[in-house]
Amino acid sequence: MNDPQRQCELAKSEAGRVPDLLLKPAAQADCERALAAAHPREACALLLGRKTPEGHLVRRIALVPNIATGDDAYELDPLTWREVELEARAEELEVVGVWHSHPRTQATPSARDRAAAQLGWSHAITAAAAPTRTRSYYASSDGLVEQRVSSEDSLS
Repeated sequence: MNDPQRQCELAKSEAGRVPDLLLKPAAQADCERALAAAHPREACALLLGRKTPEGHLVRRIALVPNIATGDDAYELDPLTWREVELEARAEELEVVGVWHSHPRTQATPSARDRAAAQLGWSHAITAAAAPTRTRSYYASSDGLVEQRVSSEDSLS
């Protein structure tokens, strides 16, 4: 854990248990496709699903245009973000977090990612570095804490 890139640890936050991120396989595949399609820019999306006792269950992702000016950052388009929130409510889903890609680095949060973290949300990152891998971090009052990521067909 001496890796300066990895300032998040698998641990429990003072606020309680860190929820797992439960990704439906289709959502995981959508993340990987979005990473490839946006390369060399970062892609971004909202994670839609439910907060359950088992964790943040992601039924689907909703891609949101990245309006950041550089290739190494993301900023969700606020108008699309609002539209996605309204659509999610109509589907009886909620925004449980955000996803973005790291086309040139590992799936660890940058300083910019940590500064923009939304309390109580999952912050998933898919890295292009082989093997393509998604990691997620829960934003607690203690900062970002790595979550366990599960992707199974049996997730309900």
